[in-house]
Amino acid sequence: MSSTSEIKLFISYSHTDENEVKEFIKFLSPLKENNLIQEWYDRKIIAGDDFQDTIDNNLENADIICLFISANFLDSAACRKERDKSFELNKNNNIPVIPIILSDCGWLDDKKLNPKLALPIDGKPISNFQNKPKCWMEVYEGLKSVVLIENKLLKISIKEDFNKFIVDTDLLEKAHSQKEKVALEDIFIYPDLFQYDDLHDTDQRISSEKLVDECISNSKIMLSGEDQSGKTFLAKKLFLDLKEKKWFPIFVSLKYFEYQGNAEKKILKLFTEQYESDIELSNPILLKRLIPILDDFHLLRNKEKFLRELKNFKHFVVIVDNIYTLNFKDENLIKSFKLYKILELRPFLRYELIKKWVNLSDKTSGNDQSVNGFYKTVDEKTELIDHTLGRILSSGIMQAYPFVILSVISYYETFEKPLDQDITSQGYCYQAFIYLYLRKQGVKNDEIDTYVNFLTQVSFYFLDSKKHSISDDELNTFLYKYKTKFNLPVDDELLLSNLCQTKLFGLDNFGNYHFFQPYIYFYFVSKYLAENYENCKNEVAHIVNNLHKNENAYIVIFIAHHSRNNLILDEIILNALVLFDNYQAATLDKTELKFFDDEADSLIKELLPTVTENPEIARREKFELQEIVESNNEEPQADEEIQNLDDELSVLAERFKEKCKNC
Repeated sequence: MSSTSEIKLFISYSHTDENEVKEFIKFLSPLKENNLIQEWYDRKIIAGDDFQDTIDNNLENADIICLFISANFLDSAACRKERDKSFELNKNNNIPVIPIILSDCGWLDDKKLNPKLALPIDGKPISNFQNKPKCWMEVYEGLKSVVLIENKLLKISIKEDFNKFIVDTDLLEKAHSQKEKVALEDIFIYPDLFQYDDLHDTDQRISSEKLVDECISNSKIMLSGEDQSGKTFLAKKLFLDLKEKKWFPIFVSLKYFEYQGNAEKKILKLFTEQYESDIELSNPILLKRLIPILDDFHLLRNKEKFLRELKNFKHFVVIVDNIYTLNFKDENLIKSFKLYKILELRPFLRYELIKKWVNLSDKTSGNDQSVNGFYKTVDEKTELIDHTLGRILSSGIMQAYPFVILSVISYYETFEKPLDQDITSQGYCYQAFIYLYLRKQGVKNDEIDTYVNFLTQVSFYFLDSKKHSISDDELNTFLYKYKTKFNLPVDDELLLSNLCQTKLFGLDNFGNYHFFQPYIYFYFVSKYLAENYENCKNEVAHIVNNLHKNENAYIVIFIAHHSRNNLILDEIILNALVLFDNYQAATLDKTELKFFDDEADSLIKELLPTVTENPEIARREKFELQEIVESNNEEPQADEEIQNLDDELSVLAERFKEKCKNC
């Protein structure tokens, strides 16, 4: 696509018809003098240039393509290849393709050629005209009308104020220590998507980089994603990708959308607010290229009525939190969409995101670290993220979404020491997320303790009743007992509504109450156990004695964040020692280490990379293996768990000793 207002015209022809091409170019002079058009055909290739690459590049970057149709053209394999590529560009990038009929041939039997677009008018061959100049003027006038429209379309630009919104990264904008403002392109990584089949079962995983092509190929796209999964970021990136392909997306934030009157008219009004344009909105060529992107569609009332009012848009994208909660009366509405769901970032994509973050800087020369220093920093942050997300013991307790990952890194960079001395820095990170979600929902600072206490108490109710979700009646029973013991200054419905909106605690798809994320439950139930140890000794003992279960292992780790109680810490350390009661303590004397001396050369060869090894390839292989492990949701084998727990608990033991000194 041309970056200026001058239209790039590509001419595809058979060399046998070169005289007609030269005649045509003479008639283009007025358009060329007014800087409206710049033609290109293969006679402009400079000696020494790669012939085919130059043709392909100019065809790919054309704004209008003219096919000079004759029997010679239809007989040429090279011309047919250019014809096929032209119509592919027409479909994906809205590049106009104009057949110019030179002579009688069977072009009407070529289904890819549209008679309505052919010049001269009605596709009458130029060779059949007695007055050739008049014939070429007819071609000129037809081409000129297309050039003028395309010229106006090329001049359409995103308004400055709206562009600021599109590149804005919300809370992450000021989160980097080396960059004043973090923009969307600075940190965006294309997440993977699950593509659903016609029965709405998961079908296959694809990269969201292909979403722009899917959007063009399929008239209706529905994209779902959980809270903080990056739905809006992906919607903004899709907006930019579509604009790059000469489509005109319209971003509709339904969170703030007042739906009264006709939805189509309101969306067209948004076009005038988002773009600088001097082309009439009623222009059919423009209307054909408009693609509304409906963000937060699940927040809208009268969803079905709204969609029906978009019937004049050939393409549009709907973004929701959960496909299965839309509850459309007309099931055919859902069936008319191609469905996708945003997935968590797999290990390699997390690594790519962290690399982008580490590389960010306002310095013109970029990051001034050495190569080894850069990879060391990236590896440290990757390990930090794996620990914080809980990817050490299982498939995770926090979701690996870009916002979560970058927020964790930002917190650790900002707070080198924990601000709350009752918990470790990792515990502070989880607490920061919980407080952030509550504050974003409008919960006042002096009310946060009420929410925290409710979540702490209800988490123990879950543990005590050995349930992962409770019914509405069970919650009402809990609330009745809760209010006899604690003051609840916030209305029940408001409290539950805010918790549900923040995705901390609320209703699942089956109408039961649950904790949305495992780490939220672990954080609060461990807080209860740490604060009420004297009354919960049996529960703590049971958890500590059953660390082979991932849930118990995580609760113990979170207890360490909350507790200064030496009795709890001693219990955990003792249990860690008991795990290895049957093993003889290592002395690391010469006899035990003789194996390393004997095998030193082979160990070095196995463990250390070769001089020529590519660090990126090595890391990709590592993350591919990690992805296989994470994708397996089965419980790890006991030996693996013990080894993992040993590593975790060894670190905790050192922390406990330091805490005990300060108690």
